[in-house]
Amino acid sequence: MAGSKKRSTPEKRTLIVWALLARDNAAAFQNELKPEPEKADREALSAEGLIRWDKRGQRIWIEVRDKGWEWAGKNLDAALPTNSSAAGPILQAWLKRLKAFMEARGMVLADVLGPQKPPPPAQLDYQALRARIRQAYLDSTGGRLNTRALLRDIREKLQDIERGTLDEALRQMQQEQEAALYQMDNRVELTDADRTAAIYFGNEPRHILWIER
Repeated sequence: MAGSKKRSTPEKRTLIVWALLARDNAAAFQNELKPEPEKADREALSAEGLIRWDKRGQRIWIEVRDKGWEWAGKNLDAALPTNSSAAGPILQAWLKRLKAFMEARGMVLADVLGPQKPPPPAQLDYQALRARIRQAYLDSTGGRLNTRALLRDIREKLQDIERGTLDEALRQMQQEQEAALYQMDNRVELTDADRTAAIYFGNEPRHILWIER
């Protein structure tokens, strides 16, 4: 930055954040840190909202802010200096903290570094989904049963539901006679929105949802 004797680099600033996070309470006096932050580093990190600092006597106290913790969690793979002698001690401090974390939770290293399986897909509550479809139908018909509702309106009201999931629920409702899906016979009424919203049974599009009871 202007007025600073030495230029700050993103790589060095990242290493400074890791050095701070390895300390108790993610805080330390500036001259205790390796690499020791220069004024340019301190000012850049402060401007980004990652740290706060103040003078305590003749020394400068630095601590990581909440935004710094958040940034670190999202940037564990950020580039580091390739020629810093401070990297080894920082790595050792992090490994000590990792060891304490695993022991406290009964974990082994493979739990952290081994191949990670994706979480199982959430089990869909089809009863709740059918209830939402029914409510969307009533909203579209002004609260009336035994009245047609256009699928384009149903989809509009259920935009947060993935299309394939909604289609499967609609098919199940028809198979179990909870609802019926019809083709719009009057081609004059048919719009592009209706065509886009249609659900298909074989090659036959259905544009209308009908619930009798």
